Amino acid sequence: MADVLTLGGVVFDDFSTPREMMGGGSQAMVVHKLPGGERVIDTLGPDEADIHWQGQFFSDDAYSTALLLDAMRAAGQVLPLSWGGQFRLVIISNFIYRVRRLPNWVLYEITCTVYQNPQLGALAGISSSVDSLIQDDLGLAIGLLS
Repeated sequence: MADVLTLGGVVFDDFSTPREMMGGGSQAMVVHKLPGGERVIDTLGPDEADIHWQGQFFSDDAYSTALLLDAMRAAGQVLPLSWGGQFRLVIISNFIYRVRRLPNWVLYEITCTVYQNPQLGALAGISSSVDSLIQDDLGLAIGLLS
């Protein structure tokens, strides 16, 4: 598996690639607290965490790469992000750069909000269909007891 970080056409080289990338998130849900301490929990599906990393560009085009990423942030478009066998469609929600030495040394921090994780496509709807099956089974059991 190739470990190349790309964002919207920008290929991060060995020097600009961060030491670590993050993934994951949480389960979106609504918890209804009922009298007597019981709960009804409605699961709404995966809620992808923002992907944040930092690094540095050190090349003849470091400053122009930082300006390009900042323009992508300002445009607010959905962009492809890939790294280590992972793929997401994201929007750059935050990009900060600091010029250490013009034009070839720029420190950066970037945060991408996940628009879509196509790799979860196979899981879409599983939790809600399982919930409805359980509810149907509970309804049937209560009906049989009555």
